[in-house]
Amino acid sequence: MSPFNTRAEPPPKKGWADLLILHVDTPDDSGLSRRDRFNSWKFLSDLISYGPPYFSQFRDKLHEPEAIEAIPVTKMPIIATSAMDISNSTVIGNIKSVVNLLEQGGIGDPAVVDDPDMPNISEYVVLFHGDLGTGECLQSAQQCRSIENTPWNHLQHVIFVPGLFHLKMAATDTIWRIFLQPNAAQLDETSLMRDIGILWPKETGHYGSKLGFRCMHELVMHDGICCRLDCWRVEVGKRDPRWTSLEEFAASKPTLEDIEAIAHTLARSYATHTSSSTYMLVYEELSYAMNTGDIRWVETCLVTWIPMFKATGKHKYANTMTDFLCKVHFAYPEGLKRAVHYHIMVNPTRKKGKFRGVDWCVELNNLFTKVINGGKGSNHTVSRIIMESPLIQIYHNLHTMFQNDFLHMHKTTQYGEANMSKTFQILCEHMTKHSVNEIVNGRISHHSIPDILAKGQELMEKSSIDNKGGEQEAAVGEGEDEHPSIDDIAIELVW
Repeated sequence: MSPFNTRAEPPPKKGWADLLILHVDTPDDSGLSRRDRFNSWKFLSDLISYGPPYFSQFRDKLHEPEAIEAIPVTKMPIIATSAMDISNSTVIGNIKSVVNLLEQGGIGDPAVVDDPDMPNISEYVVLFHGDLGTGECLQSAQQCRSIENTPWNHLQHVIFVPGLFHLKMAATDTIWRIFLQPNAAQLDETSLMRDIGILWPKETGHYGSKLGFRCMHELVMHDGICCRLDCWRVEVGKRDPRWTSLEEFAASKPTLEDIEAIAHTLARSYATHTSSSTYMLVYEELSYAMNTGDIRWVETCLVTWIPMFKATGKHKYANTMTDFLCKVHFAYPEGLKRAVHYHIMVNPTRKKGKFRGVDWCVELNNLFTKVINGGKGSNHTVSRIIMESPLIQIYHNLHTMFQNDFLHMHKTTQYGEANMSKTFQILCEHMTKHSVNEIVNGRISHHSIPDILAKGQELMEKSSIDNKGGEQEAAVGEGEDEHPSIDDIAIELVW
């Protein structure tokens, strides 16, 4: 039931605490929760993929984490619409965009268009995906038009769904705010900035300032791998002092059961809320759940990320995602709930592990429309972009046909994963030297990482997220939306 319906009694307000009862994480027989089992799998996967060559023999025996409720792997056709010369930064601009998109789909106001073949969507909904700015404008539009008499005029059919690609961008920005934004956090030898100096020596200045999604995404992936390999070294050293390195551990020829048992211990012992490895694992869990299209798992991750958004000042994301999940589970009827669940992500290629947020597909179409096929030099005009925009899929099909006809077997649209083995070795040596994952008595630190998750949970419990409070906090987090670059869109093809 819409809160803007002036003729109905609004339902009781739900908040973040109500989301904690969703998808209860019951430990298995070994005492591991679902998150622990994923962390154990991730530790094991990194050892097999990036550890000594001995462990690669177990690659085929490594099973994927169990799914909760995965969207079926079905190719979703993406049809490009005609571009519009409309500003989406305003409420009226978003209203015009909605009306224009529906008109391109053959849907109009039934009170104005006299066409018996035109579908009447008065009793139906249309899902609109976008960033937070789009959601705010659509909400304002529905609020302004709530006094209108017809379903079309008060935009009853519009259901906003937050884009998960922009959510991932917000998650990487949260990690940046925790580990790189404070100047004192960059001084210690065990800091994330020192790791960046080894991974990308010429880019430390960029990481000190606010940077794009691709850089932070790669940092989380690469530094997380080395951190987990160092955790392996520390743990096996505790079990046998002779194993001072992973190579010596591999020389003992452990079985798959042996390393699985150690991985379970690592999942329990090395995932504290004040270590970088914990936040990187939470991000990797979100990214993995999105790639596999497991919507229930994504929701479980969001319940964890909402307090972290809150604690790092990203109040818009905390409030928007809380409100969205509460609507889906406590307000929407079962049919609409299922529709949102099964359309919040799409699979453009029909390949396993290649699910993407709908907003990523929109940004990819924007890339084709404005950059690749939008003309060059003096031809790069608004009229040219609008004229060419409906044809971008045809152009893409023609390029593919020409490449096949000329036997360009080397063609690819996917970025290859860089070979970082030597760099990983240097970074692991640095972590070993400075005992990054070990407790050292008397060690002095310039900065202590706070328990962001606990801080966020405390803030969420204190905050009564009502309309007035939500508006006040949204002003604090103004400007949280980020605009992805070409590299930001392309990196999703790698990881």
